[in-house]
Amino acid sequence: MNKSVLSLPDRYGGLFHMALQISAYIPKSKYYIEPFSGLARTAKYARSQIIILNDKSLGVNKKCEKIYPNAIIKNYDFEECIKKYDSKKTFFLIDPPYDVKYYNGDIVKAEIIKNNLRNKKAVNLSIIDRSAKEYLDKLQEILPKIKGHYILTLSLGKKFQAPYEKILRHIKPHLFGFHPSSHLYSNRPLKIQIPQIIDYV
Repeated sequence: MNKSVLSLPDRYGGLFHMALQISAYIPKSKYYIEPFSGLARTAKYARSQIIILNDKSLGVNKKCEKIYPNAIIKNYDFEECIKKYDSKKTFFLIDPPYDVKYYNGDIVKAEIIKNNLRNKKAVNLSIIDRSAKEYLDKLQEILPKIKGHYILTLSLGKKFQAPYEKILRHIKPHLFGFHPSSHLYSNRPLKIQIPQIIDYV
C-alpha cells in the first residue's frame, strides 16, 4: 500500500506548522531574505527593515505580493538571489525543497492533490528544477562562503554540514499523532532572539 508523505514522521519539517517556533531564532537585521519563499510562512516574524521574498514561481510571487504588500518580491534562481543580496547586514531564511516527491511525485502527488486542497495549491504553484540533493549540494557549496547570517531548515533525517544545528519539535502533535519538527542549521549560534517565545526542544 502506498502511503501519502503526509503520514511519514519526517514529513513534518517545513514552515507551515513550525514558523512560530523557528521565528524565535530570527535575529534583527537590515535585510530579511527568503531565497525559496514559497508562501513565506515565516516572513511575518521578520525583524528587519527590508523584506525580500524570492521564488521562481510567478504564481507564488503573486500571492506573496498580496500577503506582504511592503515586501520586495523577486523571481531569481536561489543561487542568484543569495549572491545578489549577501552582505554582513543580511539574514537568510532558507527552506529548500527537501521532499521533491511532494511537489512533482507520481502516486504521492496524486494522493495529495485528491485529498487535500491546501496541498493541491502548493503543488500546483511550485517550480522544482532539480532534485532535493542537487539543491542541498549547491547550498553546501554556497553557504560556507557568504558574509550574511543564515538559518537553513530541513526535515529530520536530512543532513547538512554547518557550524551550528538544532532540532525543534512542536509541543502539540498534529496529523497521525506526529509532532511537527524542523532541523535548523546555521553559520551562527542558534539562540532564542525573542525571550517571550519559549523553546520547544
